[in-house]
Amino acid sequence: MMKLKKPLKDPNKKSPIQKFFGGKIPHYLAVVAFLYALIGTAGSFLNRNSEQKLQERMEKYVNEVIDKEIYERFPPTSGPVLRTTKDNKKWIDFIDPSKKK
Repeated sequence: MMKLKKPLKDPNKKSPIQKFFGGKIPHYLAVVAFLYALIGTAGSFLNRNSEQKLQERMEKYVNEVIDKEIYERFPPTSGPVLRTTKDNKKWIDFIDPSKKK
């Protein structure tokens, strides 16, 4: 028989990369990735609920501010609107015709 300079490679021998991917570390990484994705999915459902509540609170606040501004610019009463209650007492004779002049 002829002797070779290099011994033949074993076809069943695993390379370092095959050893790594065949070990437990990738398994743990896969479990962590799965849990991360699962928590992220559950978090997005909870986050949608909180976003909806935030949206409702913002709409309520905006509506209150708009209603207040409209009320201040267009009050529902007529007469001496821009006067204080003390000033309005002076105008009772003017408003109420049954009072003596």
